[in-house]
Amino acid sequence: MELVKDIWKYLMPVCITGGGVRAIFCLIVSNYNEDDASMYKKRAKNAVKFAIIASLVEAVKQLAEAYFNGGKSI
Repeated sequence: MELVKDIWKYLMPVCITGGGVRAIFCLIVSNYNEDDASMYKKRAKNAVKFAIIASLVEAVKQLAEAYFNGGKSI
């Protein structure tokens, strides 16, 4: 169970940061590649959506832990 906690603790910030970095990368590439600009802008929007959903999952997990365990970690 400790392994799952450690993976969760380190993976969530990486997912959120990775989504943000991918969005920035796609927006930069869309400025230089005008032929595929719409595709890269769509990819950037999807990366931002992924980062938002990943952060919401973390918030829901913390709410569930607080409610069901009385604030104690799983």
